[in-house]
Amino acid sequence: MKEFINIVKNKFDEDINDNILNNILNNIKALGKEKVFKKGELILRIGDPMRKTYFILKGIARSYYLDMQGNDVTKTFTKEYDFCIGESLFTNSRSEEGFEALEDIVALEFDARELKEYFFSEKVLIDIYIKKLEETLIYKMNRENAFQIKSATERYLEFKRNHPDIEERVNQAYIASYLGISPVSLSRIRRAIRDEY
Repeated sequence: MKEFINIVKNKFDEDINDNILNNILNNIKALGKEKVFKKGELILRIGDPMRKTYFILKGIARSYYLDMQGNDVTKTFTKEYDFCIGESLFTNSRSEEGFEALEDIVALEFDARELKEYFFSEKVLIDIYIKKLEETLIYKMNRENAFQIKSATERYLEFKRNHPDIEERVNQAYIASYLGISPVSLSRIRRAIRDEY
């Protein structure tokens, strides 16, 4: 709990009294239950509504969708101390993306609406919620810009900077699809970068 309090304060730059934050986290913990997913297990299938949300305590997941040709395309990676959240959580529709465990995952499972209601009942959590939405919006804008103005090599180097611990943990094919390139192209880029240094 103490480690998580420090992560929240550092990540969201919140000057929150430890006792207040500890109380809030205990309330959140009471709303959730521990859930374990094995590597390769689907957390959410494409086409299912997302009524649950998961806070990952250990492990890494990816969200993915199928393009018009039926290819599996990685959209995002989610790891420790972050939420697995899909767009269907906000639209009440069936999910166009799926979530898959890339490692064994230990998570807290929440009823999505119940958790959202609790977030809106605490000012501290509203502030954190807004910061998280802003962070997500900036991430999506930067990702869109990268596909429009950056080369595949630049996108890969940016991925390494932003996610230094993911590359060694997941299949390279997932990273390639996240970058919008083939696994062969990713191998070529990695080899060229190694040869430079």
